[in-house]
Amino acid sequence: MKALDVRFARHAAASGWLRDGGSVIVGVSGGVDSMTLLHLLRFREGPPRIGLHAAHVDHRMREGSGEDAAWLAGICAEWDVPFHLERAAAPVASEAEGRRLRYRFFEQARSRMGDGAVTMTAHTADDQAETVLFRAARGSGPRGLGGIRAERSPHVVRPLLPFRRAEIEAFAGERGIPFRDDPTNRDPRWTRNRIRHTVLPALEDAVPGASAALAALAGTSRLEGAALDELLDERIAALSRPGPGSSGTPRSARDGATSASGFLLDRRALGALSLPLLTLVLRRAAQRLGGDPGRAATAALVSLVRDLPSGRRVDAGGGIVVENRSGIVAIKCCALRAR
Repeated sequence: MKALDVRFARHAAASGWLRDGGSVIVGVSGGVDSMTLLHLLRFREGPPRIGLHAAHVDHRMREGSGEDAAWLAGICAEWDVPFHLERAAAPVASEAEGRRLRYRFFEQARSRMGDGAVTMTAHTADDQAETVLFRAARGSGPRGLGGIRAERSPHVVRPLLPFRRAEIEAFAGERGIPFRDDPTNRDPRWTRNRIRHTVLPALEDAVPGASAALAALAGTSRLEGAALDELLDERIAALSRPGPGSSGTPRSARDGATSASGFLLDRRALGALSLPLLTLVLRRAAQRLGGDPGRAATAALVSLVRDLPSGRRVDAGGGIVVENRSGIVAIKCCALRAR
């Protein structure tokens, strides 16, 4: 097998994420994964030429976190990599809060680099397996089982997703890449830590190869989810009815029945669909407007189409309102409706 740096260079080149004269900001925690990613980019050979930066968020979740930030600043100075630091105003209280803070800061830093700049994070195939397992445990469907995407809007890419943590650690040891262990990564209060250090190893012991299979499942789920969404969009377009002041049919399946006010769908045609197809069509329509109805909200949507009289309305959650209007099912955002 080729060395990690060779395979990484080929993967990055094939992905088209590095552009000559472009800028890359690497989100660094100080751990082995992100330091290895920074090293791979800093000491790679050949074109394209890029402006490399590092960004770090001090979550203030433990004593000594400021020392990690100072250590990172020193390493970046040695490597001649500009370093960007954000310190939380108050200690971060949850994984979700920390994630929001990180991505907000990364995007602020990236946006100052101009068009074409990208943010890179060091998620690995093991992170992918942990994410899929966690979402499966929560009862996620194909969309959730798609796991961590190689690209995330806006302008975030994950170039280490094809690589296992063990090979990254081995490469770091061979090249003497410095890193620091964060003790909070073993704190059992955090769900991901329990999955990483307890649940997934037990599953791997019971079913050898489980981690690789879970990571592969993410790719399969994304492919099947994308195909299903395409088919559902075509069905939504076929069910569309023009809104007031409009004429003709939607320009494409992706346009569907949408306008500024949302979707206008034929209730009779909707009601004739099988229950599984009706359920998925309604959920997809809500998702395209920015909602994500759960089981209860989806059941309410189905009941509205099949059982409730004209003039009734259902709050489908996620800011989505659905109404019966004389043979039309209107699906729209509350925010838009209130204007």
